[in-house]
Amino acid sequence: MARPTERDTRGIVDPRAGFERFTLTRHEPSPDLAWAVDRYWSVRWDLRDGDSYEQRVILHPAVHLVFEVGAATVEAISPHDFARRLERRGQAFGVKFRPAGFRPFLGGAVSAIAGRRFVASVVFGAEVDEISRILGVTDDVNALTDVVETFLRRLDTQPLPMTATMNAVVDLIVADKSLTRVGDLARRLGINPRRLQRLFADHVGLGPKWVINRCRIHEAADVAIRGASIDWARLAAELGYSDQSHLVRDFTATVGTSPDQYNRQAARPRWR
Repeated sequence: MARPTERDTRGIVDPRAGFERFTLTRHEPSPDLAWAVDRYWSVRWDLRDGDSYEQRVILHPAVHLVFEVGAATVEAISPHDFARRLERRGQAFGVKFRPAGFRPFLGGAVSAIAGRRFVASVVFGAEVDEISRILGVTDDVNALTDVVETFLRRLDTQPLPMTATMNAVVDLIVADKSLTRVGDLARRLGINPRRLQRLFADHVGLGPKWVINRCRIHEAADVAIRGASIDWARLAAELGYSDQSHLVRDFTATVGTSPDQYNRQAARPRWR
């Protein structure tokens, strides 16, 4: 089932401008794979008039398996930003794993691959490259989804004892904006903060502090895109920042512009 893209643009920097250059669709995983897969996504672009466009993304706490024509890669969770320049005509199909969903496939701590991009066959074997070749002969997203799900099922990978728990912990961080500190999260869960740090490194790849901060920046960016007049001091307090300047510093460092500038940029008329 397709997810309405416009309802959740978190992570896409300036989505209004981006959606004028490319088409993004998202699809739900089958129930038996939902422990591992958050969504499947497809991006298509046609800029054969000589134009090009660079899309920046504020990455989520997740690993992606990405297919393009002739290439299958793993895009690991990363503290760095991500940018992709779109030129001519093309498409990409991806699997966004749940926060702890990639760990069972990897067979080791996700922190070991954090910040890396590498060929998918290292984890999934040579068969994964066949899917990227299929992408060259079809643009049927439903057919691609079926192929990928069949491949994942054949691997017969099972969730680890902590997979569901760690997925639920990240879901809690996203849903509960009052959780702004690692200590608060540890107390809510009844777990030692050091133990929590180790679990995040093993199953998610980056620490809980980074995940909390990233989720709050996603929230602030989403508000900036959708709101006409925003009380930044109030938003900073709601997101757990000690003051507005702290939010502005974090937002600017992550997004590349201040929240106020980002808000004004989103309201400007576009090139089409």
